[in-house]
Amino acid sequence: MEFIVLKKNEWQAAAIVKDQEITDIWTEAINPKKPDEGDLILGKVSSILDDKNAAFISLGSGKPGLLNGDELVCSQQKKTAGEWMPAVSDCIEEGQPILVQVKHPGIDRKGPIVSELVALTGDSLVYMPYACYSAVSKQLPTKREELLQIAHQHCLEQEGLIFRTSAGKLSEAELLDELYNHREEWKQLVAYAASVRAPCLIKKAGGLAERISKLYPLHRVTKLATNDDETVKTFLPLLSKEAKVMSQDEKKSALHLLERTIEGMEKTVKIGKAALHIEETNAVTAIDVDSGGVRKMTKNQTHFEVNLMAIDEIAKQLRLRNIGGMIIVDFLRVDEKERQTLFAQMKKKEKTDKRLKVAGFTKLGLFEMQRKKAGLPLSKLI
Repeated sequence: MEFIVLKKNEWQAAAIVKDQEITDIWTEAINPKKPDEGDLILGKVSSILDDKNAAFISLGSGKPGLLNGDELVCSQQKKTAGEWMPAVSDCIEEGQPILVQVKHPGIDRKGPIVSELVALTGDSLVYMPYACYSAVSKQLPTKREELLQIAHQHCLEQEGLIFRTSAGKLSEAELLDELYNHREEWKQLVAYAASVRAPCLIKKAGGLAERISKLYPLHRVTKLATNDDETVKTFLPLLSKEAKVMSQDEKKSALHLLERTIEGMEKTVKIGKAALHIEETNAVTAIDVDSGGVRKMTKNQTHFEVNLMAIDEIAKQLRLRNIGGMIIVDFLRVDEKERQTLFAQMKKKEKTDKRLKVAGFTKLGLFEMQRKKAGLPLSKLI
């Protein structure tokens, strides 16, 4: 398995290569003045919107961040206690400094979304000082109770932990050592935030490397290609212990493959004579299946076979374009029996794409899915 990182002046893209074919692409804007996902910022409450259960937080640069009421520490405490959610104005006031983390960077005219419920990601643990709960990766079903017991015994007050897949290989002592390091780091961050004037950046996120490491098992990657020396220092420690930087010829070929793939991204994707038309908006991604010149024995058979071919390509394009949020597919019209087959085939894609959740057909015949957002889609940067 190979990993490619292509860096340009305004953006960088990273991709996974299997059998000489790119399967996943992630992108990131390079803008040091703009808050990025995961950044920890001491902001200032600029306005409170009780009617919308939210507040706007000045972050020091760019547009203010939107802080929803259920992302406040006091709201999390009430929720855990089974009490009514408080009004935002009962928890914070205008002009007040507040330590928040960027959950999602701004897109187009929208500002960032921020949260007071901070999460610090480590090699094996995600440390959450205000979560009031703990969880275990679905990849560790046999160790779930054991790990939750460790969290129950050693978390203080509102602390919570998420045990990542790599936690399954560590001893209790090693996990506790990482927990204590996170706790000490958090104390230092809080102390620093108390010593500066808002708004102020408290901690810069790990960027693309940290984001991908949460989503993909990078420890399986054995080769790295990049056109930036600093990227080698950032990504190589996250890869397999046997991972090596590609030779000059291999690197040139790999970077050309990624560049060619990105440049070839069009709204229309051909599948033989058939095609997919992909339209991305801020609210939803719409995918239309077009039969083109395909002809079978009957109209229903034509539609069904084109729809089946489209499913693999849809799953592929979602990963290549890093599409997240609500996704609507307008399949060619088929009978109810064929619909069930299409649903079952699309449901299988959840196993290879953990971010994907398949809902099924609506009453009007559209197919609904949702994919967890992870950074910006390719279309927003390139």
